[in-house]
Amino acid sequence: MTEDVTSKNSAPSAGVPVFAYAGAPRGTAYETWREEFCRRFCQLDAEPLAAERIECTVAVTRVGALSFGAAHGSSTSFLRTRSLLSDGCDDLVLVTAMAGDVLTVQRGRTIELRPGEVGLMSLDDIAECGHSEGGRFTALRIPRQELIGICRDAEDRLSKPLAGSPRLRDAVSGYFALCTETAGALDAVAQHTMARHMTELVGLLLRTGNDATPPALHDGYGAARLQLIQAQLLKQLDDGDLSIVSVARQAGLTPKQVQRLFWATGLTFSEFVLEQRLLLAHRLLSGIAGRAKISAVAYDAGFRDLSYFNRSFRRRFGMTPSEWRDAQPVYSEQGG
Repeated sequence: MTEDVTSKNSAPSAGVPVFAYAGAPRGTAYETWREEFCRRFCQLDAEPLAAERIECTVAVTRVGALSFGAAHGSSTSFLRTRSLLSDGCDDLVLVTAMAGDVLTVQRGRTIELRPGEVGLMSLDDIAECGHSEGGRFTALRIPRQELIGICRDAEDRLSKPLAGSPRLRDAVSGYFALCTETAGALDAVAQHTMARHMTELVGLLLRTGNDATPPALHDGYGAARLQLIQAQLLKQLDDGDLSIVSVARQAGLTPKQVQRLFWATGLTFSEFVLEQRLLLAHRLLSGIAGRAKISAVAYDAGFRDLSYFNRSFRRRFGMTPSEWRDAQPVYSEQGG
């Protein structure tokens, strides 16, 4: 009976390259995956952590000079071997355990990261990072000099458990996800800016103690927190009870701190929410969706006062919601 071996490289609709392998750690498919993806693309090697089978899926996103990787599966270990060190890469890598236990080994130290815990590794030395059954982790690669420029003693934190502020760890994880979600829609300047904010967040994490409160309006931290808050707001626009108090509570900030973050953009919190709700209502009233009742659209966009919605919509778009809806082309169910 032969081992089921598969190997694939795919690019989903989001534009994030995904590399997967399932099967025995031998044979043509395995060696191809190991050479083309692991060694050449990631500058790492791969082998089973314990079992005689690898099932591993890795998604990799580039944002500016940073690489965002997310791996999950069973019993896979990624290694920085002595033979690979000749490529001269000395990037620093922030590893975050997302599910299960993640094992990191470097400089003679073995660290077992549990979900939510982080560790810093370096690609200029022999190292290993692996996950067991059901394990999932993220790996953020940052050029060494860029991180050291923000945190001079970053190298002193290598191969040690990093506690850091829980709030800041959440911000790092949240911004990691936001970067990977939005990278495909960003131009080079926006990617560079987000990469800089991400690096500053990691630098703050390395410098901040477990019980310390990170500065809410530090350059990179404040900008990243604002983007995270805005992304969350876009998912909650239909909540008529949405308020700066509830948003601040979710973000672990005070309402005054949240307002100051928005002031930096030239808009207040309320002005931002109103603008996004009006844009949402505008989209809902377009095309086929525009056959819906005005009151239903207003409610779906988070407006609880129909008169206020009508006035705000007309002020923003120069016509009432009804006028905009009625001006849209009507399509039959057959598309004609």
